[in-house]
Amino acid sequence: MTKITDDAAGLVSIGQLARAAGVSSRTIRYYEELGILPEPRRSPGGTRKYPQDYGRYIAAALALKDLGFRLEEVRPLARLAAGRTVSPGQRDAAAQLVEGRIEMLARQVTVLRRLHDSVRQPDGDLPVAAVLGTAATGRADLTVVPALPDDGAA
Repeated sequence: MTKITDDAAGLVSIGQLARAAGVSSRTIRYYEELGILPEPRRSPGGTRKYPQDYGRYIAAALALKDLGFRLEEVRPLARLAAGRTVSPGQRDAAAQLVEGRIEMLARQVTVLRRLHDSVRQPDGDLPVAAVLGTAATGRADLTVVPALPDDGAA
């Protein structure tokens, strides 16, 4: 994140905040709508004025998105990730989201390791469909995939 130039009382414009965070002004407004960013202060003319520390919320939201959290999941986590205080209920909800993500990633790692092992084995030893199973998709209807005929078209 780049340095933000101070405005009166340590507040910055949406453009300054966006440039410093590496996002667009539209992203900042969208994050406000979703509740990821707290409502900013307004000048007498209605212009949004942001404390510099709002950059931490944006950085936290971007990091959480990189970890695979959906935007609706980012909202309860962003405050905690930005180092803000949260209620015990918010902390419990955040913990459940993180634990769920860890479990999902663990399943993905298991499937990727199986897939890695299968591609290192000689052809035909372990069909990819058997490797993927329900652990990769969570969908039982994809556990059995018929073998494709080996007609040399691939």
